[in-house]
Amino acid sequence: MRIIAFSDTHRHHDRVHRLFETTHLSTDLYIFLGDVLPDIENMAYLYPDKQILSVPGNCDFMSREPTVGVTEVCGKKILYTHGHFHSVRFGTSGIKSLAKQNEADLVLFGHTHIRHAEYEDGIYYVNPGSLGEPRDGKAPSYAVIDVLPAGILISHAELE
Repeated sequence: MRIIAFSDTHRHHDRVHRLFETTHLSTDLYIFLGDVLPDIENMAYLYPDKQILSVPGNCDFMSREPTVGVTEVCGKKILYTHGHFHSVRFGTSGIKSLAKQNEADLVLFGHTHIRHAEYEDGIYYVNPGSLGEPRDGKAPSYAVIDVLPAGILISHAELE
């Protein structure tokens, strides 16, 4: 199963549309990690056959949606959050505690606008970077996650 995780679009609706246009044929699940939720509103209508999960970010202050989500894919527990309540700007210790408490196999988070991938103690930690306003000097990015019987494969991709 292929998952696309993306975050921090910050009103770049055109980039969200381009992401879906270029990936929808090979993607089973999209997970949006917040900032700004209205950017994905039309995607469920335009792509009704795609599952789209999301959490609010720190710029989604009017949202009443839960700030942490959990889903299971092919027997792997995936936890996803924006990360601002777990101080990801200052390191990954907060998100790692959350992952262990929830017995997650994969944790997706945003907020920093910087790509990150790490594997520690049997848990993958992935920040897709920012689709809207990257802060790492690189192009807008997202994460491609393939959950297979043999394991989890993770890569970062740049928006075309």
